Amino acid sequence: MMSAPTRPAPTLPDGERLSLRDRAHDLGRTLGLVWRASPKHSLTYALTTVGSSALPAANLYVGKLLLDEVARATQGGVTFASLLSLLAVQVGLVVLGSLLSTVAGASQQLLGDALQHAVTRRILDKASALSVEAFENAETYDRLQQAYREVGTRPLGVATQLVGLAGAVVTLGSVGALMAQLGAWVLPLVILASVPGVIVSNRFGVENYRMLRWQTHDARVQNYLGSLLTSDTLVKEVRLFGFESYLLSRWRAYYLGFRRQLVDIIRRRSAWGFGAALLSALLIGLASALVLRRAAAGQLSVGDFSVFILGITQIQGTVSGLLNGVSGIYQNLLYMRNLFSFLELPTRDLDAGEEWVGRVDSIEFRDVGFRYPLTDRDVLRGVTFTVVRGQALALVGENGAGKTTLVKLLTMLFEPSSGVILLNGLDARRFSPRSVQRQMSIIFQDFGQYQMSARENVGLAEVSRLDDAPGVQNAVEQAGAAFVETLPGGLETPLGRLFQGGRQLSGGQWQRLALARLYFREASVLVFDEPTAALDAQAEFETIQALRAHAGERITLLISHRFSTVRLADHIVVLDGGVITESGTHAQLMALGGRYSALYTLQASGYADDQGKGRPAADQTGIGAVTGD
Repeated sequence: MMSAPTRPAPTLPDGERLSLRDRAHDLGRTLGLVWRASPKHSLTYALTTVGSSALPAANLYVGKLLLDEVARATQGGVTFASLLSLLAVQVGLVVLGSLLSTVAGASQQLLGDALQHAVTRRILDKASALSVEAFENAETYDRLQQAYREVGTRPLGVATQLVGLAGAVVTLGSVGALMAQLGAWVLPLVILASVPGVIVSNRFGVENYRMLRWQTHDARVQNYLGSLLTSDTLVKEVRLFGFESYLLSRWRAYYLGFRRQLVDIIRRRSAWGFGAALLSALLIGLASALVLRRAAAGQLSVGDFSVFILGITQIQGTVSGLLNGVSGIYQNLLYMRNLFSFLELPTRDLDAGEEWVGRVDSIEFRDVGFRYPLTDRDVLRGVTFTVVRGQALALVGENGAGKTTLVKLLTMLFEPSSGVILLNGLDARRFSPRSVQRQMSIIFQDFGQYQMSARENVGLAEVSRLDDAPGVQNAVEQAGAAFVETLPGGLETPLGRLFQGGRQLSGGQWQRLALARLYFREASVLVFDEPTAALDAQAEFETIQALRAHAGERITLLISHRFSTVRLADHIVVLDGGVITESGTHAQLMALGGRYSALYTLQASGYADDQGKGRPAADQTGIGAVTGD
């Protein structure tokens, strides 16, 4: 059986490194989240909960009086009216308790809903403000996963437990005052009997937190493996290569690892829990013996004994609630630290800086380098080139050479670690990334396939023009996405299989829509990252012709492994290991006889071999199709 991969021993969770002052700060932040979510329901819940906490003592006392009156009634001298009046008071207390409980429950439910919305909104706002580099870090995903996991119950749990503490103090004080009359040692023994179970619960609650925190990464891996087995887009490949059993065995290996940890915790928690229950039973037995001795001496009434019997449960429940509330707040604050640590991640303000106005007429990279945070390897080093309006620049290189990273720098998704990027001769860092990005449009190699309507898939490039039907139609035509007209609802047809009624597209059709999205934005810089990767030969030819026709007086950047596309460029840059190794026109690079020439010749020989063997050319838009340009 395959075993889950071993990982280094877990470090101490962030929340457990915090000082008391830090925890108090997190408590204040948590209560602030709750209050801002709904002040009205927060206040209503607190008042009704604390108010109802005084009712147990009142019920015990009225019950004692009623039992004593019944005992005296057996000897005569007690009227039915006096018994009835005490019963009316007791019924009134029950009705009042039900009313307060109903109002508190409704307020808590409404508060929880408002709080879940508010915290989820903060998480989404934070995710929207994170830099793109952050999303390429697995730790960010772990923190996001942990933050989402705490949305539902943790903030509300802290607030309700804090209110519960106040209520427990009221209940303990009032019920304890009644039980203190039964003997000096009775109340302390009953309180002490509640402590062992709380200690055990708190200890293993913290262990559960540590286990869940440690399992976050592995749980994400397990969920990913499960998604591979249930993916509609991957089912063909999984079935064809027949690696379902491999995926399932890996998925089960993670489960068995989780199971071993769970079994260990449950066994130890059960053993300690039984010991705590045994000790509690002995302490309650001792307290009962003290009360029975006083009863045998005629020092207690029937009503007093009822206070003891009913008060045991009340005191134990209250003390357990009080201590569990303290430990529960501590544990919930550990989980809240997950949320706050995510919300404290550094963000990048895309609107910070001067507003860029007008077209981008020139882009210059001057000795630009880039290194991902917390790494020691430069992805790009000393990159220098210039491209101006009306020109097309092509990037060539093997996978991992740094081409896509360079595009992310160009489009201001990343910030350079060194060097400078100039736009129209001005330092790009002066301007807000958002305003510069409005002048740029791109199709990424891993372009988005949005499970929305065809119109939205195009119009998302500029949401302010989402209802610009002529503009969307024009972009669709430029991208050669005529298939849209054959869809049941035209541009309003929902796409993908995720939602009911959606129409799935082929890879090439999705790429056509991504191209339409690029054309829809009226940008002065167009970036094509493998724009024809999913297209057949005829579609590629049409796309290249459209690309050449619409580039016009714009700056065009091309990334492609197909030299039929690369040769469209006025200037070609060859990247290898993050460094520019060759640069020039197609003719200059062929004459140089370097890496570009070797790659070109290798690809061209493939086409020649196909034709020499009597097979159709592999790519009608290939090398020969653009040789005369």
